[in-house]
Amino acid sequence: MSQWVRMLFRIRFFQIGCFLFFSSLFSCSSESEGNDTVSLFKLSGKSQGTTYLIQVYDDQLNFEAREIDSILHAFDQQLSTYDTSSLISRFNQKDFTDTVLSLNSLFLLMLDMSDCIYQETNGIFDPSIKPIMDLWDFDGDNNDIPKKESIDSALQFVSFENGLHFETSGLTDSSYLIVKNQPEFQLDFNAIAQGYSVDLLLEFINSKGHPNVYVELGGEIAVSGVKFNQEKWRIGVESPIENNQSADRIIQKVFALKDKRIATSGNYRKFFETNGKKYAHTINPLTGYQNRHNLLSATVFSHYCWQSDAYATFFMLIGVEATMAFLKENPHLDLEVFLIYDENDTFKTYLSEGLVSAQQ
Repeated sequence: MSQWVRMLFRIRFFQIGCFLFFSSLFSCSSESEGNDTVSLFKLSGKSQGTTYLIQVYDDQLNFEAREIDSILHAFDQQLSTYDTSSLISRFNQKDFTDTVLSLNSLFLLMLDMSDCIYQETNGIFDPSIKPIMDLWDFDGDNNDIPKKESIDSALQFVSFENGLHFETSGLTDSSYLIVKNQPEFQLDFNAIAQGYSVDLLLEFINSKGHPNVYVELGGEIAVSGVKFNQEKWRIGVESPIENNQSADRIIQKVFALKDKRIATSGNYRKFFETNGKKYAHTINPLTGYQNRHNLLSATVFSHYCWQSDAYATFFMLIGVEATMAFLKENPHLDLEVFLIYDENDTFKTYLSEGLVSAQQ
């Protein structure tokens, strides 16, 4: 991660607490662990169209529910594509031309972080793929394959390269101008923003004097420190069973971890079949279509959940062999992966070397 992004990460974290409280479904409970000085505090609620769970081991809780809500609400205000009044929804309108953002803007940070991954992946991770995803409509009831003419037309508006469809320029030391050059250009940070929201929650809780913390939001996970009696956090990776509607998920592998950020991406839930052929929701932004391979799910472990989130999506695009090659060629990224793939209708797995000692 670049020094510029590291600086922005810290700036955003300390500024985000200024956002106002909003109400959500929330619960808080504590459980004794048999030690008068240590308890397990659990907090849960709903946000970003999903649920979150926070667990803290300590003698008391040094923050309130409204502070968690404030951080999550800040994301919805700027980055939710489901909120028509959010900054990104307004950016995606054809009549949007430009806006001035402060240096502590989450939207500006998403541009910076996404550009890091876009460059590292040679454009395969691309948050400007929204026009293509809208054509495939995996969240709707339409299971029709988009016409090639429609995909080709939409592809001309897909490219995250700064200066092509959009550009940024510094106005002052604390503000940036964002200009949208192409009215049809659209963005969707869902493959990276949720991971970053998990990072922010963990950073916030750590800053309140809690070193032993578990944060999960929509399947993205961040853990710091340890559980009671110095036990590491046990993280299970779900088996990629198609259309599993059971409340009890089948776990493929369990890892004992501390100080890690984890995200999983898979093609076994969001897909449709037409004429006996499966079409998954992971789309190559260079072609507008799925890459055909046998990778079913990719779980990434790193030092930042936004990285794990983005690279899990990228690996689901390129497949098993290309993922292994990418990791070998990019050791500076310090990524670990657990891959589940299909081989003759049987689940097979690949575990990177750094995770061998962590498996249970």
